[in-house]
Amino acid sequence: MADKFNVVFNGKTEPNQDIEDVKQRLAGILKLDVQRITRLFDGSPVTIKRNVDIEIAEKYSRAFKGAGAVCIIEPFGAVPRSPTSQYAAAGNGPQKMPSPSGGAPHATFQKSFHGGKMIITNIETIPGRTISEHFGLVSGSTIRAKHVGRDIMASLKNLVGGELKGYTQLLQESRKQAMDRMIAQAKQLGANAIVNVRFSTSSVAQGAAELYVYGTAVKIQ
Repeated sequence: MADKFNVVFNGKTEPNQDIEDVKQRLAGILKLDVQRITRLFDGSPVTIKRNVDIEIAEKYSRAFKGAGAVCIIEPFGAVPRSPTSQYAAAGNGPQKMPSPSGGAPHATFQKSFHGGKMIITNIETIPGRTISEHFGLVSGSTIRAKHVGRDIMASLKNLVGGELKGYTQLLQESRKQAMDRMIAQAKQLGANAIVNVRFSTSSVAQGAAELYVYGTAVKIQ
């Protein structure tokens, strides 16, 4: 017997249920607008949750049943029903990326680029190295919007708790893109290090936010 299971929804409802009423109830449970919920009813099977224990799978099934919808619980590793994986939680975690703001009192790491490595640190100096030249402020930013699949999965997580892996991955991708743009700017100035690196975020529109990173470009010996 399988130890892990997938929860699959293919748009079916319980007998004698009005589909529009079901959509409204699901929208209330998941705290999403009906337009987004409607995308789950196009007839294509959607993996709502992947690789979970039977207790978790049954919680999702009961939540959907309470709204009048029918979920299928099937063994993890079964042949995929359709390529609608944008709604599924990824089985493999996102790649880890060093973060200047994580863990230790300060963090320093090297970022490769064509022609050398850029040293990145969130403190004002680099231990054991001498700063010979300052180039000033460099920055990078990216604006990202929520993905409907991740948004649905985040709402589903409210039913059972746990990490919102879709948003974790989105944030990591945003950090990486913003950092790459800051590093490209520093490279153009002739820097080989960036010190005093900081991150900030701000909302720019409903469902969209900017991630901004900045620091001081320097040359070290």
